[in-house]
Amino acid sequence: MGSDLSARHHPDYEAEQAYVTHAYERLEIMREQARARAERLYNVERGGTFQNRYERDVTVRTSLARAEQLDIGDLSLVFGRIDREDGERYYIGRRGVFEQDRSPLVVDWRVPAAEPFYRATGRDPMTLVLRRHLTCEGRHLVRIEDERFTDEGEGGGLGLAGTGALIAALEKSRSGSMRDIVATVQAEQDMIIRAPADGVLAVQGGPGTGKTAVALHRAAYLLYTHRAKLERQGVLVVGPNPLFLAYIETVLPALGESGADMTTLAGLLPDTTVTRTDADAVARVKGDVRMARVIKRAVAGRQRPLTKDLTIRLSEHDEIVLRAKRTRTLIRMAKRNRRPHNRRRLMLANILVAELHRQHVERWRRRGDSDAAMSRGPFGALVREHPKFEAALDSMWPALTPELLLSDLFDSAERIESAAGGILPAPERALLKRTADGWSNADVPLLDEAFTHLGRIREGTRVRETDDERDEIATYGHIVVDEVQDLPPMALRMVARRSRAGSMTVVGDLAQTVTGWKPESWDEILRHLPDSGGRARAELTINYRTPSEVMRHAVEVLRATDAAVEPPRSVRDTGQEPRAIEAAGGDVAAAVGRVAHEEADLVGDGRVAVIAPHSLVSGVAEALVWSGATAVPSRETLDLTVSLWEVDAVKGLEFDSVILVEPARLVREHAHGPYALYVALTRTTKRLTVVHAEPLPAELRELEPSGDVREAVAT
Repeated sequence: MGSDLSARHHPDYEAEQAYVTHAYERLEIMREQARARAERLYNVERGGTFQNRYERDVTVRTSLARAEQLDIGDLSLVFGRIDREDGERYYIGRRGVFEQDRSPLVVDWRVPAAEPFYRATGRDPMTLVLRRHLTCEGRHLVRIEDERFTDEGEGGGLGLAGTGALIAALEKSRSGSMRDIVATVQAEQDMIIRAPADGVLAVQGGPGTGKTAVALHRAAYLLYTHRAKLERQGVLVVGPNPLFLAYIETVLPALGESGADMTTLAGLLPDTTVTRTDADAVARVKGDVRMARVIKRAVAGRQRPLTKDLTIRLSEHDEIVLRAKRTRTLIRMAKRNRRPHNRRRLMLANILVAELHRQHVERWRRRGDSDAAMSRGPFGALVREHPKFEAALDSMWPALTPELLLSDLFDSAERIESAAGGILPAPERALLKRTADGWSNADVPLLDEAFTHLGRIREGTRVRETDDERDEIATYGHIVVDEVQDLPPMALRMVARRSRAGSMTVVGDLAQTVTGWKPESWDEILRHLPDSGGRARAELTINYRTPSEVMRHAVEVLRATDAAVEPPRSVRDTGQEPRAIEAAGGDVAAAVGRVAHEEADLVGDGRVAVIAPHSLVSGVAEALVWSGATAVPSRETLDLTVSLWEVDAVKGLEFDSVILVEPARLVREHAHGPYALYVALTRTTKRLTVVHAEPLPAELRELEPSGDVREAVAT
């Protein structure tokens, strides 16, 4: 059984507050010691051997990093305590803190000793007799919640731990940044966070299950547990868009880790700028795995023999001829090598020079004057400078960038036919024909695929073994991918190429697909990811975000989809039923403006999201401005009290209040209408208002009009 008390009413308050205060004091001392050590070493004379200087610089960097890691700002340091049957007691926190004699004062949440704090239950107490949740505001203890273990389960049948601390955290107003959940991680989440690093772990998680937070906490856990390897090999986090990355960017630093690279898929190609958007049908074709064969064939199509003989006159008495028929054999020789296209171009140049030099020597031998023949080096330099030789090489094996290859391909119906014929049917081939310059998000994986075949363009004529390094794509020891269900096969291949040994965590929800690609099962996703370390699956089943009153309607929408997933169970009720408002006179935009103004007052320092179909965004934006609820279509900021969204951009985010505009039109306009509606409904943590003029979708018709508000809007 458990007890949840205001800290000052708990009999152990004074002792626990003193412990928290002492922990902060020791943390400050440890931080100052790390900083002082770095300054002391930095200020010593720079003499000594190279090895001494190197070791000193490493120590300085390590000490500065340690000092930064120990600076937790306003975050709570201590949030738990566990008492074991053997009398051992541990305080759990976001950093490890030690007494002067190195005895542990606070243990880092990631160490094995902290595991029972997250996983112990009444049925499996893991040797615990007490679990205590300590809620602090800054350095002040404000709540103490005790769980004493019996044979009964906790958490109202959901197996939750520290429900008081959990609910208090869930009911806080949202801001423009995701908060870490380190103090309230639940057992099923902890199982995923601490899962072995080998292989691909695929996590199915419905809305509000914390899958993004779990994935980030897993990255922090792995960085801590496998520090030596992952600091060297790196950790990569791939998110759906830049705004989402801004939303989650403070989580890892709050957990003591700042060594992960965070990017979008397009960010993996920093020299490529996305300037346009493909139609859904075009994006679906470009994302299909068959495009890998198309690109491979497009590259091979640029490797071809001469169609006519090449004559090069080196001097008045020295003319050599490269027969077109002979170049077929020479091309086959170059194609047998598995190195990238541009590297093999230099190899082909060497093959051609060798062939021409052989003719040159043979010609002078037949004349009886072998000594007049040039040696290979001078001959090669002379031939390579000849304009006909360069033109022939460009014709046979041109130097290609991914951008040039794909531009040439998509700008030419003939090249599309040559590369995609027999792979894509004619209607899909027609969709590849480009009508405007620039690159789309759907092109990014194709550019990356092309690079794997092409490599970088090299200057000069000599090929060295070390040149291979210039063709390598940066790889990582562990990769986290969020919203993975929205990545088509070509994008999954792009991410998989960055995996050094197949260690990945991919999280998503098959019921929240809002892009042109819609996988029917996790098998469709996993088949494009590495299998060298094995593949495992896990599921998050508890919804911490969406109130049960809202989730009841969202479940009806989910059942209207063909997604083979179970909805997560909501952990809390709010007592506030979602409301439907029929706009007076059909003026939906004006009604939204008035409701937004009202909701902004109700949420205080929280956040309100207006989610509208694409066709209504501009009108709703204007109405929001006129109503005084300042809002803009939001793809760059989460700092507004009221913000306006299209559903594709709002995934992964959460708000205190959501105003959903014309759900029937949203379903009608979106490629995956019911899925998009499911996403929109599940963004709220507290309040949901549906504003409409059209009849509601059947799944939402149980929503009763709100008489008072409807009347207010009508006026």
